[in-house]
Amino acid sequence: MTAPRQHILSVLVVALNEAKHLPGLKDALDHLHLPEGWSLEIILVDGGSRDGSVETAREAGFDECLVFPGASIPVCRNHALRAARGSALAFLDGDCMPDKDWLVHAAPWLLKPTPVMLGYPVHPPAAGNWIQRAWHAHWHHKNPAAQQGQAAPVIPDAFRLITTRNMLFNRPLLAVIPSFDESLTTGEDTDFAFRATQAGAEVVALPSLRVTHLGEPSTLRQYYRQQLWHANRKAYSTILKSSGGKSGANAIYFSLAFLASLLLAFLGLVMAALFSPWFLLLLAPLAAVTLLPALLIADRANSPVLFLRLVVLYFLYGLARSVDLVGLSPRKKSWKS
Repeated sequence: MTAPRQHILSVLVVALNEAKHLPGLKDALDHLHLPEGWSLEIILVDGGSRDGSVETAREAGFDECLVFPGASIPVCRNHALRAARGSALAFLDGDCMPDKDWLVHAAPWLLKPTPVMLGYPVHPPAAGNWIQRAWHAHWHHKNPAAQQGQAAPVIPDAFRLITTRNMLFNRPLLAVIPSFDESLTTGEDTDFAFRATQAGAEVVALPSLRVTHLGEPSTLRQYYRQQLWHANRKAYSTILKSSGGKSGANAIYFSLAFLASLLLAFLGLVMAALFSPWFLLLLAPLAAVTLLPALLIADRANSPVLFLRLVVLYFLYGLARSVDLVGLSPRKKSWKS
């Protein structure tokens, strides 16, 4: 009798100074419900941690720990891809904890012979504050297709809901998208998912792929620094060139609109001080750019309270992206540093 085929999921963790979370991640992976015939290999790729992350991962029982001091995030991700031996691969951040049935829900998709990518926005911790909950609501409701059902797979523009905090794909995907773009400092995961979509892969956002992100920003200062870190003009340019602005450009258009309205608002304040208070009307576009998307998401979530919270977050988001667009942050450091 032929033995059942064995499938390996390579869980790839690119980390920098995540020692405090890595034991918890290993424990979460150890307690996954594995479908019959599946096993895990867990690989850490460290970019030069100074907090003992590598030693902690080894003690926790990671199968392999690779160290590339000073390497960028996409470079580390490509090292991870080359080290993976599994028929399926997954990226998780060091502070992202998958639920027990994470692989159970993903496995049927990962067994397909054609290229498949899966994922979903991460959840804030159970004790998360209003910033964390509001930003999760943004992620969950920004794709209107997600409103068709809490558990239904989201396929149209699914790449907008997938990052390497919670990303799984099968080996055939690497035949069409073999690597991350190493010229990008950030945004490499969005670019990777976007290119998978452009290449004709089946890209699906599954709400059942629940992962909790323990490292979500908990203050407005942290949130602003995170958005500044994630802003990437080159990634924006790549998406615009690839899609002609027809897909994946929402964040780009918002950032450009916010920057233009911010400059107009500044002009209005100057002119009002010098000539007439009527020039304060030039602040209206900035208000509209911030208020309208907040109203849209709050309406989808059926939460009036969410509206005011998103107004604050979208303003800081737009401000961070504008700072990056005009080149005022040429040497950005990770918001966690």
